[in-house]
Amino acid sequence: MIRSKKFQNLSDQQILARYLDDPQGEALYFLKVEIEQRGLDEELAASVAAKRKKSRHSVVYYLFYLFLFTLFLSRFGTSQ
Repeated sequence: MIRSKKFQNLSDQQILARYLDDPQGEALYFLKVEIEQRGLDEELAASVAAKRKKSRHSVVYYLFYLFLFTLFLSRFGTSQ
């Protein structure tokens, strides 16, 4: 396999951070090669899972929709 000299000089954490930034094309290919060569598959899976957890909505998001739902119920819930 051909490895990129640019990515060979980076640390493991830098490789994982660049992979999580959603690279495209050639950068994605060489990052996958580096991850495979260094044996970072497990760390990558853990990093992806942590990133997925962080991308959930905040509590304010859910409170806003709860507020909208209560407005809806107050407007249409008592009609007879």
